[in-house]
Amino acid sequence: MLAVPAAIAPALAVVENLLGPGVLSGVLAAAILAVGLFSTSSTLASFAKLLRPLFILALAAPALWIALQVVPIPFRGLGNQIWATASAALHQPLADRFSVDVRETILALLHYNLVLAVALVTAVVSLDKQRAAQVLYVLVSITAVICIFSIWRNNNPSGSWPAEQVWTGSTAAALGVLLSTAMAIRAVDQLRRPRRSPRSPTGLLAILSCAILSLIVSVVAIALCSGSGALIAVLLGVTTILTVVAIRKWFFGLWGRAGVLATATMLFVASFTFIPINRNADLTIALSTQTRAATERMLQDTHPIGTGAGTFVALLPIYGDVGMAAMREQPTAAAAVAVEMGRTFLCGLLIVTVISACILFGRALSRNHAYLYPAVGAGGSVSLTILAFAENSLFDLWTSLLVAAVYGLAFAQSLSGTARDLESIELRQLTQESSYRTTAAQRTPPAIFASPWTLTRTALTMIGLLLAAQAAWMVSQGWPFGDRLPVASVAGSNEAWTSALQSKRENVATATVRPKSDKATDLQNTGRSADLNAFSAVLEYSPLRGDVWLMLAALSKQHPAAYDTTSLLKMSYYTAPNALDLIPLRLSIALGTDAAIKEPELRDLIRRDLKVAMTGRSALGPAIAAAYQSASADGRALAESSISELDPSYIQKLRPRGP
Repeated sequence: MLAVPAAIAPALAVVENLLGPGVLSGVLAAAILAVGLFSTSSTLASFAKLLRPLFILALAAPALWIALQVVPIPFRGLGNQIWATASAALHQPLADRFSVDVRETILALLHYNLVLAVALVTAVVSLDKQRAAQVLYVLVSITAVICIFSIWRNNNPSGSWPAEQVWTGSTAAALGVLLSTAMAIRAVDQLRRPRRSPRSPTGLLAILSCAILSLIVSVVAIALCSGSGALIAVLLGVTTILTVVAIRKWFFGLWGRAGVLATATMLFVASFTFIPINRNADLTIALSTQTRAATERMLQDTHPIGTGAGTFVALLPIYGDVGMAAMREQPTAAAAVAVEMGRTFLCGLLIVTVISACILFGRALSRNHAYLYPAVGAGGSVSLTILAFAENSLFDLWTSLLVAAVYGLAFAQSLSGTARDLESIELRQLTQESSYRTTAAQRTPPAIFASPWTLTRTALTMIGLLLAAQAAWMVSQGWPFGDRLPVASVAGSNEAWTSALQSKRENVATATVRPKSDKATDLQNTGRSADLNAFSAVLEYSPLRGDVWLMLAALSKQHPAAYDTTSLLKMSYYTAPNALDLIPLRLSIALGTDAAIKEPELRDLIRRDLKVAMTGRSALGPAIAAAYQSASADGRALAESSISELDPSYIQKLRPRGP
């Protein structure tokens, strides 16, 4: 059951629209409903023992925090300032929110729902020891395949595999090392354990061989595709697992445990001396070896509640350098949490992670045979915490699903005496059912929610139904928050963009009966009004879309009564000041609008665009010439004065030559 969503997640992660996550939501909804409706009452009663109140609160806290970011705030001034600025530019009231992009924050919430569903399904399935071993084998196989693709892509950077954003990072390789180590140790324990019935050890030797091969592949993937920080993180995670094994097998008693823990602590402290730490950078990016200029600027402007989950990419055009692609700079996972969710949430997440690691470590020491599962969870907590401060792949869709599956497996097998509890509950229920049959006329019907397994079954069923509704909503594309329009649609000259819109409207007009002249005018006005409404609808939920602000400014130039072109141009400059793709159309609109030329602030921004376009970027030369030819008299004067300061001879190239 778990293998299906885990196996298809990497394939669905490359789908840019909502179809991939929607299909995955449907698969997980079916899995949740299956475990909720068809699991035995004894299994659900044991699962209910895992769901302590604090544990439920820890799982619900991220969803509640994201909901707080996205809901409208009834009091003015508490939300992000972008909503008030966008409201003034659009001439319509917009509710204040902490999130700067409702669409991205909703997507992040849906992403977390998928992660939570995988963790719950894995925990229910892994309550049985045999199924837990099968889940372990599935996870080892998935991580091995991912590592093989990572090695292949590292050796073939020009390959045709389309999922560049999928096979990056070392989180999967780190999990592969930990899971393979646990799988190998488990096979060795079973080989050394006296068997009651004579059985060939061929199967266990095959499992041990597969675990060793997977371990080798994972280590090679980390060595080739990651830095020293990832190697140290994996080493400390494996050290945590080996510490559990050493205490259980060789060092008994209080002093034995103290000696092993002291040695492990010394290794932990000594290992950090081999990690290159940037002492001048923020702590969340101190272990990163890549350039994080935009991330550092964002961290200086962090809000206690955050800017909204998933909004880092929306903020990059504001904080990024000139010409930087939006996906070229990736933050570390810790930096992304600090920016999007706030430093308060980051501190709380770190505290929960440390507590979880301690709980799993303690439960691993108290288990009899299935101690390796919680040990993997404890080691994973150590490795993933370090990787969160060094890399960014932790929150990718496929990686987060793997992490959720590992934690679901670890916590499901963390309670001691799980099998004994299952047998006792089943025996008690069989006795009660027999007693109920013999005294059916005298017994009183039990309360609906008297048993813990009834509550658990109801809760899982409700979660499955919610995931099914989420899947139906996403697959049907009924998305009220606007779609991501490609930036290429606004690149180019103003004439090219206008002709594209005109061609689209002509196709619509010629598909019907040829109207009269007045009806044709009404149709054209209706089309332009529809375009205005479409772009403004996107900005109502994503006000940081500099490309949409620019397209709306271009349309408003044709409809002066609808919006103020000057205000829309300012919003385009504020939200995407360094986007080179927007410079051609932005210069065409700005130099052709007299109101923009007379605005002192816009004059400075136009001068900056001209300077950027002329400084070492010959590809933007035709755009400057086209903007100059379509400019008004004041616009040409401003362009000539700005260009003459940089290159006086360049003005002669812009002026039309005589016959």
